[in-house]
Amino acid sequence: MITDSLKSHFLNLYHIALCDMQIEPVELEKLYSIGLEKGVTPSEIDSIVLHPDKIKFFVPNTLDLKIEFLYDLAQISWSDGVIDQNERNTLELFCNKFGFDQENISTVVDFVLDEVSKNTTLSEVLKIVNQNL
Repeated sequence: MITDSLKSHFLNLYHIALCDMQIEPVELEKLYSIGLEKGVTPSEIDSIVLHPDKIKFFVPNTLDLKIEFLYDLAQISWSDGVIDQNERNTLELFCNKFGFDQENISTVVDFVLDEVSKNTTLSEVLKIVNQNL
């Protein structure tokens, strides 16, 4: 069964796909691909996006989970090959909601977007983050 935190995460992923006012097929493909990686079925994702009123926002409670969620959000953002200002602003908003210090938000977003653009794996990103604590 899908957890409340994953439900929230997939609604957030759908939100970032929508934030540039159009959903590209590659964004949806990436959304469902991330779902498969996390054991979330396409029908569960469909239910989440069709019934957003039933989902409560979840704030990740560890740095690793925050980075993982931001990494996934950045994957959706990059999936169409372009990061527009709305996507960047939305990533910054999530950083803020996840409790990052305001003065670090731009750096965190730059880092995650850069690593995703270089196809750095999540485990490598987490290793970099944890080495620099």
